[in-house]
Amino acid sequence: EIKNLKKAAQIIKKAVKNQEKIIIFADADLDGTTSAIILEETIQNLSGQVDLVYFPDRDTDGYGLTEKALSNFIHKAPGLLVLLDCGIGSFEGIKKAVQAGFEVIVVDHHEILDKVPEDALIVDPKQQKDKYLFKKLANVSLTYILSEEIFAGKMPSNVQKSFFELAALGAIADMMPEEDYNKKLI
Repeated sequence: EIKNLKKAAQIIKKAVKNQEKIIIFADADLDGTTSAIILEETIQNLSGQVDLVYFPDRDTDGYGLTEKALSNFIHKAPGLLVLLDCGIGSFEGIKKAVQAGFEVIVVDHHEILDKVPEDALIVDPKQQKDKYLFKKLANVSLTYILSEEIFAGKMPSNVQKSFFELAALGAIADMMPEEDYNKKLI
């Protein structure tokens, strides 16, 4: 099991139930974009609403949750902020988001250098003490697994088929090895 996955699913379901503002912040590549689509559609299938899906422009916003990128939607706090395919190194941006009133979840598949942001719930199989054996997942694969957890075994088959297609696209585009879970999706 991926560390913090169940907890992230519970937080998202609680935010939907309580009609909290939900912001999805995702890398603008295909892996991040497909991740954002899957999470947004998962929330919509629970009768929830995503207030904003934000894709940062690396030329103007920088990479990850920078203070500049955050300034574009900080006025939407408080709420839930979910970072997809980025954020594992966004220490200052996450700290500012939490100070503004956001609860932050980071779903990322990138390598962790020394530490992870302490102010966020981290879902990354490469983090310390994560027992999930396969570490070469695309971010969209992580998001798909999170979606399965949110649906709690009740994902409609038409939704699952659509999500499989999106996950395969994201995994292929991110050039992830076609093995283990990636192979299943592809």
